Amino acid sequence: MAQTLTVMSYNIHHGADKDERDRVAEMGAFIRKSGADIIGLQEVDSACTRSNSVNQMKKLSEITGMHYAFVRHFEYQGGAYGMGILSCYPIENVYNKRMTLLKSKSPSTAMIVADIILRNGKKVVFASAHFALDDSSRMLQAREVISYLGEEKYPVIFTGDLNAEPNAPEIRLLKEYFTETDPKNILTFPAPVAVKKIDYIFIRNPHLKRIKQHTVPVNALSDHLPVMAEVKLKKISMDHGR
Repeated sequence: MAQTLTVMSYNIHHGADKDERDRVAEMGAFIRKSGADIIGLQEVDSACTRSNSVNQMKKLSEITGMHYAFVRHFEYQGGAYGMGILSCYPIENVYNKRMTLLKSKSPSTAMIVADIILRNGKKVVFASAHFALDDSSRMLQAREVISYLGEEKYPVIFTGDLNAEPNAPEIRLLKEYFTETDPKNILTFPAPVAVKKIDYIFIRNPHLKRIKQHTVPVNALSDHLPVMAEVKLKKISMDHGR
């Protein structure tokens, strides 16, 4: 039986709006109300001074009632800065896949990858990344995503703030392996009045049956707009062992 899921990608700007006001509680309320099943979150703080030493993924999990996972890019302000997942379904086997940076003091950042166990034991592989600002790093990171996820036998959902517009070479490369859920290229950054699209949801090509809906809700809780898609995946194997 095919599986329908509502997916979100959301850069939460360390839980703050463009004016650096704390909006984590409102972000959690928005996510809870959205009806999303799985959310990939970028720019997440965990116990950092700038965000009042709050474990933001734990707080968002408490507000939404969802399972959560977090991996760090690097240590930051007494805590960690990184990536997160919220899921209505259990999360297993969380991986911190390192992504190369060519023009940064930090040698790498994280792509979070996890197994999401759906009803009746069905599994999808869910990943989220935050690509670099320079195009040479982004192309390398796109190749790393394909290397990590391109041959995965289970359905793959890849989300993220990729810091590249739809015609960029690195996005075109990803589209050789994944289907992007937004054919209309709705703008996502900055919030609330966006001027470019840099946030994406991708589905690995062999696993997608149909894109039922893609939306970009408008709010000013972060400096990015959230991206949502309702997708129908092809029949999923019942075996969720690797």
